[in-house]
Amino acid sequence: MEGNTRASEVIDFFESSFADKHTIPDSLEMVWLIRAIGRYSVELDPLNFDEEFLVFDTKLDAYTIDTLATFMKESYQERQTSLANKRVSIVGRDISIDGSNGAKTAESAHLKYVAEKGRKMVENQKPSAFV
Repeated sequence: MEGNTRASEVIDFFESSFADKHTIPDSLEMVWLIRAIGRYSVELDPLNFDEEFLVFDTKLDAYTIDTLATFMKESYQERQTSLANKRVSIVGRDISIDGSNGAKTAESAHLKYVAEKGRKMVENQKPSAFV
C-alpha cells in the first residue's frame, strides 16, 4: 500500500479547483469520491479502492486523479445548482420577485462547463480507433 494513491490526494485536487475556500463535510467529499470512482470504473477502467484504509491498490497518474477530481466537482456543482434552483421566488398576479435568477443561470452554466470538461477528460483517456 505504500506509494499507492490515497483518497486525500484526489480530494486535494478537487479542493484546489476552488478560488475561495469552501467548507465541505468530509463525509460528503467521500460520497463524491466513491461516485467518481464508480463512474471512472464504468466509463474507463476499473479502479480498486479500499474504503476502510482510503487508498487505491495502485499509484494513479496525475490525469486519472484530476479526472476523479473533476467528477467530484461535477457532483459538487450539481448540488450548487440544486441549491440555487430552490431559492425562494415570489410570484403574484401583479409582481414577480426573483433575486437569485442570475445565480441560477451562473450555477447552471458552470455545471454545463464542468460536465463537458469531465466528458472531454474521459474521451482523452479512451484508446484511439486508429491504434
